[in-house]
Amino acid sequence: MEPDWSQLPKDILLVASEKLISIVDYIQFRAVCRVWRSILPPTPYHLPQFPWLMLPSDRNKSEGPDTSAQFFYDLADSRIHNIHLPETSKKEYCSSSCSYVTLADGPDVSLLNLITRETFNLPSLKTSPALTFRPFIPSYVRCQLGIWPYWHGSKKLTDPIIQKTLLLSDPSQDSKCIVMALLKNNWGAALCKIGDECWTLLDEPPKHENYTVIDATYQNGLFYTISRKDIKVYNLRGLRSEVVKIDLPLELAEYHLVDGTSDELLLVAQHLTPDGQSTRENFTIYKLSKLGKPSWVKVTNIGERMIFLCRGHNQCFSFPANNLAKGWGRNMLLSASTSILERHKISLEFEYVIKQVNLTNNDVNIVASFGSHNMSCTQALWITPSLC
Repeated sequence: MEPDWSQLPKDILLVASEKLISIVDYIQFRAVCRVWRSILPPTPYHLPQFPWLMLPSDRNKSEGPDTSAQFFYDLADSRIHNIHLPETSKKEYCSSSCSYVTLADGPDVSLLNLITRETFNLPSLKTSPALTFRPFIPSYVRCQLGIWPYWHGSKKLTDPIIQKTLLLSDPSQDSKCIVMALLKNNWGAALCKIGDECWTLLDEPPKHENYTVIDATYQNGLFYTISRKDIKVYNLRGLRSEVVKIDLPLELAEYHLVDGTSDELLLVAQHLTPDGQSTRENFTIYKLSKLGKPSWVKVTNIGERMIFLCRGHNQCFSFPANNLAKGWGRNMLLSASTSILERHKISLEFEYVIKQVNLTNNDVNIVASFGSHNMSCTQALWITPSLC
């Protein structure tokens, strides 16, 4: 007689689940039967919920039999997971916020939870007021501007117009979740709610060629965009914007606003070489001081948090460092970036490297590196897995 595993006592089931050390194993364990799913919580609180690095895929293989296999590096147990995601087939990854990635199929945009595979459709980018005066853009102009599909010879290439998305809540819990989008080429910032038919433009795109929006973030009911000249602060209740004049702290640096901080606005400055052509592994963290004239103040301690940075997607967010595994802790920065291995006449060979930076003394350690890829590869992307 076959044992009825659904009748396993609850206390034994809970003890057994707490012995698992991988979130993937936990998902499979919880999926054994309906009874086990009802007993075991969707979030394994005993496991460190580290972000995963979604490794780049090769666009040259986009016409193959399976374009939905994605590989993820799990920091918690130093493993690579291969997950079959048919929802991602032949789509482009634009950004990641909370546990969702933003996918683009031409002008069509959607959100996908990579663990639960729950999907939410967003309004088509054709509805964005920033694009209404560009309804018919020639292919060669699309190539220059980096807009959705253009052709290079006989090959179809895409580069989504969305630079970054931010979710103000969890769409699986909030049917009116607000989604913010920062568009490329200085075409402005827009928002929508889940279920909307069109995007609402927050402000007119900058008309000056020397005005470039670097990054955007959301904090305490306010949406911020930052350029090299000023910060714009949007009050979402009235869709009002206020321009705050403030100088950036360094000249030779790449800047990233930090998502996920609740009490203060943080800025990461990654130092550049003297010629400004490449980055160095030196970082300075600043917070925005609102006492008197707004200014950036250098800080050397971000408390019980870590910062995750991915340059390819202009992605930077903080993550709680409480109760993490040995070797991980407070006041650290994890950076994922490319490292050139070899130059060829028509292409580059490079690898993706994860580096751990101690923000107290800027000591750098290499955590992991991943193979070599050619120039047709997409960028890597941090995601935060969630079972909710």
